[in-house]
Amino acid sequence: MPFTDDELKEFAQFPELLRALIDDELAAGNAVLELGHGHPAAPYAAYLKLVNKVSTRPRATADGLLFREKLYSSSHSGEFTDDVAHFYVLEAPDPLPPDPDMNAIREELAERERRANADRFRYDTETPPDTDRFKEGW
Repeated sequence: MPFTDDELKEFAQFPELLRALIDDELAAGNAVLELGHGHPAAPYAAYLKLVNKVSTRPRATADGLLFREKLYSSSHSGEFTDDVAHFYVLEAPDPLPPDPDMNAIREELAERERRANADRFRYDTETPPDTDRFKEGW
């Protein structure tokens, strides 16, 4: 994604540590997905979202950068920031897991119900029924 002049001005406002991270990622072949405003960045700051996860440094808090992994987030999978936490470098979200197979879930529940009912309403065919009580009459 080529930067416009306005985006370059915004990028220049990022802290030096985040700019260095972005430069390293771009040099390693990562690309910019989006330069935007809003959560998690401060209202007067910005975030930059990368296409791939960061590969030029560990995805961990170290060397003046704070890292948070975002599990089950639809907006991003990880975020880097400095100790001020106004500007952010975000990683694109992970792909969503596949939808569960509802037919398999329903069949498994039905089978569990059949087994439970078989135990609950079992008719013992080995023991003859008590028919002597009907011989005496009422």
